[in-house]
Amino acid sequence: MGPVEEGVLAFLCCVGAFSLIALFFGWLLRPGEGEGCWAVLPGRGDGGGLEVALRQLAWLRRAGLFRGEAVIWDAGLTPEGRELALRLARRWPWVTCCPRGALEEWLGR
Repeated sequence: MGPVEEGVLAFLCCVGAFSLIALFFGWLLRPGEGEGCWAVLPGRGDGGGLEVALRQLAWLRRAGLFRGEAVIWDAGLTPEGRELALRLARRWPWVTCCPRGALEEWLGR
């Protein structure tokens, strides 16, 4: 085996060792089995950013890092923004919409 092959093999060993260490610490430091966790997303205007935030939460749910639910809180949505929020809530069953002025009551359920 030449010096180039040895260098490639050493690099691959380092990458493998780093991956195993990262996997171990990720497993060790992952969040506990929390239930009743809510992510409140304030919706304003036309709801810009709501879909991106929910896609990020969906990714966390698929990875097993977030098991809670999301609430889209109407913090001044336009009619178009409310329609978008309702469509997003229909797309993902773990997403609900909260009317303006009812957040405390909604989370107290």
